[in-house]
Amino acid sequence: MLLIGICIHIQATPIFHKHNFIVEYENNTNEFSLQFVILSCTSDNDCQMNSWCNEYKCECRKGWLTWYNNEQCSYKQLSKFSTFILSFLVGGAGVDWFFLSRKDNLYILVGLLKSLISVASCIWTRLAIIIGTDTSISIASCLGACLTLISIIWWFIDWIRILCNDFLDGNGAPLI
Repeated sequence: MLLIGICIHIQATPIFHKHNFIVEYENNTNEFSLQFVILSCTSDNDCQMNSWCNEYKCECRKGWLTWYNNEQCSYKQLSKFSTFILSFLVGGAGVDWFFLSRKDNLYILVGLLKSLISVASCIWTRLAIIIGTDTSISIASCLGACLTLISIIWWFIDWIRILCNDFLDGNGAPLI
């Protein structure tokens, strides 16, 4: 137990360096490039754009993240408020999923599915009335009601996910 406590203490103890180096290997070759990265700072000028110096450490400004491309504070987060307003006003058409997609194909497909369910729930009964038989009207009305219920429940679940910070954008980044 003592050894585990010492290991945890050593890993948790900060070591302040002015500069750190990151070694990056190129593909499958043994060639490597040395990249100079400032992980600690003394002023805001030592940090990259969209970040500031806080107690010798560069921190991202509100609404910016260091994400997949490893460039410090280069990823702009999407607004939770604007996402909720979009979802509230036109969420039934899947616009909220398109907004959050960030060109992610899965989010775009889910947005299309949500749009199709909403459109189908609106026109299904009307199409059955045009056909004109009693059984087609009752089946279409039942199907239209089910699709409407699915659309409303999905719309409501998206609101809850946005308000509970459980809805990520297409790249997996949280909303701000």
